[in-house]
Amino acid sequence: MWSTIDSAPKGDGTPFVDGPAILGWNGHEMTTVQWFEAPHGTGHWSLVCPGSYAEDSEWEPTHWMPLPEPPTNENDQTTQG
Repeated sequence: MWSTIDSAPKGDGTPFVDGPAILGWNGHEMTTVQWFEAPHGTGHWSLVCPGSYAEDSEWEPTHWMPLPEPPTNENDQTTQG
């Protein structure tokens, strides 16, 4: 279920500490983002996906949802790769 971005987790407010990764939607596409807390109480949504074509400041999510848990194999260990 999608929620509005104002309800998304942003971390604890410590500068240079990122919030948890979430799935973001900007009205046209979705990608993985997280809140980057800058000094003096400023921050922005930062793209988590390497090789993205967009700059952080160009991608502003309007909605979010938590990422699912990673898959596990038969031995109940997180898969790699």
